[in-house]
Amino acid sequence: MPIDVIICDWNGTLIEYRDEKPVLENTARDVFKASFPFHPFKMVRILRARKELEGLYQRAQRGNEFDFIREMFRVYNERIIGGTPVATILRSIERYAFKPQTLAKLDHRVLRPVRECHRAGRTAGVFSAGYGHGIGRILVAAGYDKNFDFIEADVLKQNSGRAVGFGLDIYKKKAPLLEKLLRERNIDAGKVAYLGDNEDEVGCFEMVKYPIVAFMAADELKQKFARAYKAFVPGDEKELASYLKSA
Repeated sequence: MPIDVIICDWNGTLIEYRDEKPVLENTARDVFKASFPFHPFKMVRILRARKELEGLYQRAQRGNEFDFIREMFRVYNERIIGGTPVATILRSIERYAFKPQTLAKLDHRVLRPVRECHRAGRTAGVFSAGYGHGIGRILVAAGYDKNFDFIEADVLKQNSGRAVGFGLDIYKKKAPLLEKLLRERNIDAGKVAYLGDNEDEVGCFEMVKYPIVAFMAADELKQKFARAYKAFVPGDEKELASYLKSA
């Protein structure tokens, strides 16, 4: 079959959340709870960080020109995550992954066809600027973990059992890092289907033979990617499954 490998973005492709904001907010709440009542200075820092984040969210809603994702990660890492015991964060991620609210955001219209292709012998992976361990735990909670051969995503940076911060090393660098991934795994780009949902996927769509626009992508992007990269835009799960099997 021409498609040997299926690579999926995470946010906006396999899960409804567009970025890692829900993960970060959930972690911040748990870190705040863990600080009570013995770490009052940490609690004050978190409360101040929340005010700073509210300002960022308001700026983003007004359409101000700034890198919201990078600024959001900076605040969380510097004010909340940094210095927190890694064990506290991992417990928080575990609870988040198994929450019904989290699992309800998964797009089974993509996950089911990928599962069927994997069972038929195709390779499948996740390539994301999201937090890799969190992605893996959500897939475990949903029962899809055995259907993905690899997860290439960002990590929680740590030092001596304390968190330094969530990495943001793949964000806006997806094309060169995808090229590196394909080279290191000896994958032929001419046999790859790549599913993504936003402008950060442009270089990836140009690189692979079978670009596919995720269901949750904005309509204008679906049209743009179809024109510019001849990307496939499935109308429903059946169309996606048929394309992955027959393309």
